[in-house]
Amino acid sequence: MRTKNSDIVRNWVEKGISEKDPKKKLHYFDMALELDPNDPAALNNKGMVLHKEGKPRDAIDYYDRILKQYNMTRSLPALYNKSLALKEIGMNEAALTFMNRALKQQPDNEKIKKHVEDLTLIVEGKADKRTSKPANVPSKDLAVNQIYDRWEPPAVTTLLAHAMKCSQKDIKYYKGFGEDLVKEKIIQENLSNKLYSCSSCKFCTDDRCHYKDTKGMMVAPKAICRNFRPRNKDNK
Repeated sequence: MRTKNSDIVRNWVEKGISEKDPKKKLHYFDMALELDPNDPAALNNKGMVLHKEGKPRDAIDYYDRILKQYNMTRSLPALYNKSLALKEIGMNEAALTFMNRALKQQPDNEKIKKHVEDLTLIVEGKADKRTSKPANVPSKDLAVNQIYDRWEPPAVTTLLAHAMKCSQKDIKYYKGFGEDLVKEKIIQENLSNKLYSCSSCKFCTDDRCHYKDTKGMMVAPKAICRNFRPRNKDNK
């Protein structure tokens, strides 16, 4: 019976994740929670919908229900999402505390490190002193008679949206504020290890780029530009 209920709960959660309408999403997650009030996926996803709907305080209650179950372990999405909700209501010091806890569980995650950096600057009152990064040169401005050898990868969120077959704005609904962290970590590792590069780009054949803006430009195998997209075999 427990296995059967577990399958039903999972089915309700999956329906809620794939649903677009917020009210229907909440309905499906509530159906799951009726069967299992402690199901972390249902709690986490309901919290995310509430946050998205402008109710971050209510969302925190659901994240806390997860954190109480796991005693701050194996609860990375809840830690991450609670931090975002705390930041939303101006509790930046508390948000930094929870984001640091998330960072301890996944110390190499660039998204979490960026949040920690931003929250630290806010808490220390230095957010307005941060320098901006120079913009990357669009690949369409590159000279065709040169070999492209730069390392200017696309944003991780761009690759994540491509991998999840959704728009960047839909990532939070499809996988959640924190549910995408594992897949994102894989993308970051592929970039760090140069597994993602021109040599594995779907637009590249025989060291020549066929993206519309590059006009057949020759590329170095370990270079990368913002138009990079992994071949299907690299994007499982």
